[in-house]
Amino acid sequence: VVTSIANMMESAATVSLFDLAMMNKQIRGTIFGSASPNQAIPELLSMYREGRLKLDELVTNTYTLDEVNQGYQDMRDGKNIRGVIVFD
Repeated sequence: VVTSIANMMESAATVSLFDLAMMNKQIRGTIFGSASPNQAIPELLSMYREGRLKLDELVTNTYTLDEVNQGYQDMRDGKNIRGVIVFD
């Protein structure tokens, strides 16, 4: 099993069709691991509150709503992996 997060701005990728066919490999896309949001979100929130899911450490930058365009620009420039908009 290989998991990858690709650059969301990329729209093309080069793959070897020979490897896909001869090595029985597959390319599969998914969003949120194909989980059901109704089930997964409450479970993830519970894990976060209990300290079993470390989310704060994954945030690379925070932005106010007025800075949202800068957040998108930082994402395009590769300056931010996980930007979060903070509503105060």
